[in-house]
Amino acid sequence: MPEYCKRCGSFMKVKETRGDVVIYECPVCHWTKEVTNSKVSQERSAIVLDKPVSMMVVIDEAKIKRRGTIVKVQCPKCGNLGAYVEIVQTRAADEPPTRIYKCTKCGYTWREYS
Repeated sequence: MPEYCKRCGSFMKVKETRGDVVIYECPVCHWTKEVTNSKVSQERSAIVLDKPVSMMVVIDEAKIKRRGTIVKVQCPKCGNLGAYVEIVQTRAADEPPTRIYKCTKCGYTWREYS
């Protein structure tokens, strides 16, 4: 069972164990507490997210051009049939990647979600 500091409310960590006695120490104010119990166990905590964390994808246009991968796809802005392409994993790993295109003629950038 987790122990909390009576002074500052922080989660206490196990400092040492002597037989059935466990000594907890607060990492913030260093207050200690002795607990006598034969079934004391140290628990781990985890953060569970209810919904995905939003993220921003920054497009490095120089990186797209450096890679030099040009595909035959029509630009929605000027109609040119050539664009640099970069494939980026913008969503969860079990979902398909996003293709980011940059027109070789006008420089317009657009995305295609597979």
